Amino acid sequence: MNRAEPVRPKDWVTFRCQLCGNCCRDLENQLMLEPLDAYHLARLLRERGEVTSIDDVYTRYAHTDMLEGYLPIYTMNTEGPDHACVFLKDGRCSVYEGRPHVCRIYPFSVRPGQRGRVFEFYRCVDQHAGHFSGDRIQVKDWLRENFTRENREFWAAEGNTLPILGRLLSSLGAGELRASLFQILHYRYYSYDLDKPFMPQYKANMAALERLLRQKLGEV
Repeated sequence: MNRAEPVRPKDWVTFRCQLCGNCCRDLENQLMLEPLDAYHLARLLRERGEVTSIDDVYTRYAHTDMLEGYLPIYTMNTEGPDHACVFLKDGRCSVYEGRPHVCRIYPFSVRPGQRGRVFEFYRCVDQHAGHFSGDRIQVKDWLRENFTRENREFWAAEGNTLPILGRLLSSLGAGELRASLFQILHYRYYSYDLDKPFMPQYKANMAALERLLRQKLGEV
């Protein structure tokens, strides 16, 4: 994505999905796989008999990276010379029902809000100019359909959690960060029972991770 323009829920924009799959290409190290995304993918792929746990999703379809040098993340794998998403098959998304939220709400993106707003919304302006012609959609209608209540709850919680984790993780020395990597990944990404609701597990995991990091820093 080349740039993002701020939009308001009441705004109208011109957009029509062309079913071309182009927004699923050129994604090498670009598409972050958030814990909620992996949870839904794991549930879908388990129904198909392709995975048995959320661990399998990370192992088979994603790889680790570091954001700003201290926050471990997972990024979706890509395939082929056009670096297409690993789930793009024959020009179509093979996990459409469980696709990550960034794919679900495209051509919009969401960030934590400021000045009393929970979220701020942006229109993604990328190289796929053909998408931005034809039909007109209202931002709030698109988000009502594609930005689910669970997504809203998760991203609101992330807006509170990530600044705290960022401070704690950036305060660890490089050696301590490496030594703690397994525990960080466990609480943030792996410790989810697919037969239980996601958000209570997420909140418990983030509280446990915060306690762990504070202990390592001598803040408890």
